[in-house]
Amino acid sequence: MKLNKILALMLAAATMFACNNTPAEPETPAEPEEDKLVLEDGTIVLNRCAGGIYFGNFWDEGIADYYFLLTNDEHIGQTAQGFDVPATPGRTLLYIDLWGALSEDHRNPIVPEGTYRWGDRRGENVLTSEFTLATQNLEQVGEQFRIVDRYFTDGTVVVEHTAKGYKIAANFITTEGEEMKFIFEGEMVLEDKSDDEEYNPELDGDVTVEPVIGRSYLFNDNGEVANHVLMLFSSEVLSDDKIHVGEPGMKLHLDLYNNSGKGIAGHYVAGELNEVGMIFEEPGVFYPGRMYGASMAFGSFLEVITEDMEVEYAVLEDGEVTITENGDGTYSVVGEFISGNEGTISCNWTGVVVPHL
Repeated sequence: MKLNKILALMLAAATMFACNNTPAEPETPAEPEEDKLVLEDGTIVLNRCAGGIYFGNFWDEGIADYYFLLTNDEHIGQTAQGFDVPATPGRTLLYIDLWGALSEDHRNPIVPEGTYRWGDRRGENVLTSEFTLATQNLEQVGEQFRIVDRYFTDGTVVVEHTAKGYKIAANFITTEGEEMKFIFEGEMVLEDKSDDEEYNPELDGDVTVEPVIGRSYLFNDNGEVANHVLMLFSSEVLSDDKIHVGEPGMKLHLDLYNNSGKGIAGHYVAGELNEVGMIFEEPGVFYPGRMYGASMAFGSFLEVITEDMEVEYAVLEDGEVTITENGDGTYSVVGEFISGNEGTISCNWTGVVVPHL
C-alpha cells in the first residue's frame, strides 16, 4: 500500500484560505447505481478503499487517528514526485483524516460511527483540516494528465456501519467557496500502526552530509509564499522515483518557504508550528522535521540508508541554512541543524541542482 500523498502533505501542508461558507450536514443520498460516478445532485460516488492507516493511542491521549483513501478508480498512478493520483481521467481520490475513539482491537481497527466535524486540532470526532483533500484527474492531453488537488476550508463526514462494511457521506467547502459532496459504501481495511515502536533514529552523534547531486521541485505557490523541496544526495545511484539513494548513503531533505517567484536561494531558519504541527507559512523558514510513528519522517530531515539497506532518520528540529545561486549554474548550500537526537547535522556543498521532474 502506498501512502505517498500523505507523506507529501506532511512535508508541505497546503495553503488554506478563509471562507465563511459552511457545508450542509451530509444527507444520505439515494443508492447510487454501480457504474454511476456522479449523482444528479453532484455527489461524487466512490466505490473502493485505496488504503488506510490507524494510529491507536500513539500520543497517549485516549483517541486514535484514522486516515484512509477512497476512490472510484481501479488504478492509482503516481506523479514524478511520487504522489498518488487517480490514473483514469474523470476519477477522484479522496483523503480523509478522522480522530475518534480507540478501536477495541488495534489489530483490526474499525472507524467509529458518528459525525466528524472540521477542526485544526486533535480531538474526538474531529475531521482534521491538515490532511483532508481530494485529488482529481481532469483529462488527458496527449501523453500527459491534468491533475488537480482540491483543498477544503470546512467539512463534515458521517460514518455508518452497514452490511457492506461502511457508508461514508462527506460534504466539504473548497478554498474556492464551492461545495463538494462524496458518498462511499463498501469494505475498508486500515493498516495498524498503533504498535509502532517509539522513534529511535539510531543516528547518535554529529553527522556531516557530503552531497554529490541535488534535486528540487516547487510543491506549492499561493502567489505570496512558495514552498520548495530540496533534496541533496550523497550518491548518484538513486531509487526509481529519484527520491532516495539506491545504495548505502544519505539524503538531506529540506522543506523550504520563500517569496513567490524567488526560487530556492535564500537564508532559512526553523519555522513556527501550530498545535497540530502545521507550519505558519512565511518566507525564510524551513519546515522542522517530525516523525509520524517510527517509520515516517516529514518536513526537513536526514534519511540514511545503512549497509544493510535499512532506513534511519534524524529530523531537523532547529538550525539554519543559506542557499546561494552562484550565477554559473551551481548553488552553494551551507547549513547546520539540531537533530531530534540532540546531535548536529551539517552540510557545506556547491553543485548543480536539477529539477525533480
